[in-house]
Amino acid sequence: MLGERLGSQKAGLITNLPSNIVVSLIFMALTRGPEYAAASARGVPTGMAVDTLFVLAFLMAAPLGIAGALLIALGVWAATAALVILVLPPLTLGTSIMLYATVTLAAFLVAEHGLRIKAVPRRNTGFSWRHVAIRALFAGSIVASVIVIAQFVPPYLTGVIATFPAVLSSTLVILALGQGMDFARATGKMLILSSSNIIVYATVASATFASLGPWLGTLLAFVAAIAYIAILGRVTARIR
Repeated sequence: MLGERLGSQKAGLITNLPSNIVVSLIFMALTRGPEYAAASARGVPTGMAVDTLFVLAFLMAAPLGIAGALLIALGVWAATAALVILVLPPLTLGTSIMLYATVTLAAFLVAEHGLRIKAVPRRNTGFSWRHVAIRALFAGSIVASVIVIAQFVPPYLTGVIATFPAVLSSTLVILALGQGMDFARATGKMLILSSSNIIVYATVASATFASLGPWLGTLLAFVAAIAYIAILGRVTARIR
């Protein structure tokens, strides 16, 4: 809701702050131990590379409407995730980050120069607790389902599955319904770039959970993600 009031540029930065990955890693640390959570974090960059393709697919399929774009994007995510899980061996953190960076850069260039998506200014929206409750239920239900599923697979695959585009899908749908598809697409373009803050979060988490514990590790990782978003906001301020 804050993103709606600040325009698509800042919405793409704010709405992609770590959320489901925070809950997922804490839950894993409490149920399977900090070492398991740290190992799972190493699969996050690969999962975020798949999420980037999800966002790009939604942007490309947007002319079909919200339902059509979401179905196609989820289909792309499922197919790509299956390919990653079945074909690629577990990657090191460094290799996983390189894969993510390559995919994300390519996706952003397609959105920027191929689709020519432009920023959309903020629009006035009314505040309603009913709308807040509906949004929380929608996004929270998706996140909770993913966390449960992620408990039954090995650490690396948990990191991939835990990045299921729960917040991305709910954000794009909510913005498309509340602000229009143009606003959602413009936000989506920024979401491609701002997804890199999840990589920052996962990297710090993988390095701190085992030694400092999940609570302090989460705090440090989230502070790092916020600081990174602040820097990214300045770097991308001229993108239109």
